[in-house]
Amino acid sequence: MSPVERVFIVGGTGNIGTKTVNDLLDNQIAITLFARNVKKVSTLFPNGGDLLNVLQGDLQDISPIKEGIKGHTRLLLLVHDFASFTAIKKTIATYAYDAGVKQIVDISSSAVNLGWRTSAIGAIHYSGEKAIFDIPNRGYFVALRPARFMSNMLRDRPIANDGIYTTAPIDFRQGYISPNDIGAVAAVVLREDVDKHADATYNLTGDIITPRQQTDITSRLIGKKVTYHQISAAEMYNNMMSTGWLAHPFVLDLVDHDGIENNLTITPSIEILLGRKPETAEEYLALNKDKIL
Repeated sequence: MSPVERVFIVGGTGNIGTKTVNDLLDNQIAITLFARNVKKVSTLFPNGGDLLNVLQGDLQDISPIKEGIKGHTRLLLLVHDFASFTAIKKTIATYAYDAGVKQIVDISSSAVNLGWRTSAIGAIHYSGEKAIFDIPNRGYFVALRPARFMSNMLRDRPIANDGIYTTAPIDFRQGYISPNDIGAVAAVVLREDVDKHADATYNLTGDIITPRQQTDITSRLIGKKVTYHQISAAEMYNNMMSTGWLAHPFVLDLVDHDGIENNLTITPSIEILLGRKPETAEEYLALNKDKIL
């Protein structure tokens, strides 16, 4: 990457984005973060120095990006707002390509691989990808399609809930990916030759584990026996809906452990791109032992 290039990042202060930002800064690559909280950015990246700039704003009003992205050549796009998901992605991508951005790296989902409208999560990410892919006269578009995030295991709160509760049978195999690896892959793509990655799609599965293995790993790490409880889809649905975290269609996906499982092979692209083995679930949980509640 030329030293005159600059990466614009939307979604740079979460688990995935912070890894990407730190890796790019370690490689002396200039970055602009679109972020609501400037103080949080300073706390997360205290050594950013002159390489790190902030364009203050949030996804409720993305219009500042139209001018702010000028002078940048790459974009990392990570959007969590499912209510306006496709419109936000298409608008930001259009701003980017119109400003001369050569490459967009989009954080999508492996659920896209399930096929057209087979899941709510897959459908919305498919729509987001296609909206960008179909922009006329665009630059390159790289999609990362991660499996289940290992960080989801922290949401299980095995200590507070006195166990882990899901719908899957105890020996049901499920594919996971570390947010650290997603962020690291994004950083590699964003700093390598745009022609190398072109319009690539990278499926990202770093480990395959069962609920039995998850409870065993968690028990070892916290020094306390964790029990696994297989519950009905209806019970899990009601529990999740009561949190207000996700809307009905997406909760239906998450309680259907079998219907959305399509990640039963560790993808070779991770080791090829990173030059190391992907992070295992045990390694990820060990690094985040203090967050197991």
